[in-house]
Amino acid sequence: MSEAERRTLSEIESRLADEEPGLASALVAGKPRHPVLSYALVATFGGLGVLLLFLGAFGPALASLGFGALLMLMRGYTWR
Repeated sequence: MSEAERRTLSEIESRLADEEPGLASALVAGKPRHPVLSYALVATFGGLGVLLLFLGAFGPALASLGFGALLMLMRGYTWR
């Protein structure tokens, strides 16, 4: 990264910290402190996928389960 890019990034970071301190601290921390919403979404899409599998709608079931898995991966969950 060039020196000009570093200065621009630093300026953007300082403006963000001044204007939105809560957002800036959440971005620095990396993960939200209360992941309840993301876990609820994963559980909802997982449950919906299983229900759709039992009803025989395989395409929407796989889409729902895939979206639940994608949410888990975006949340930072690893399979190991």
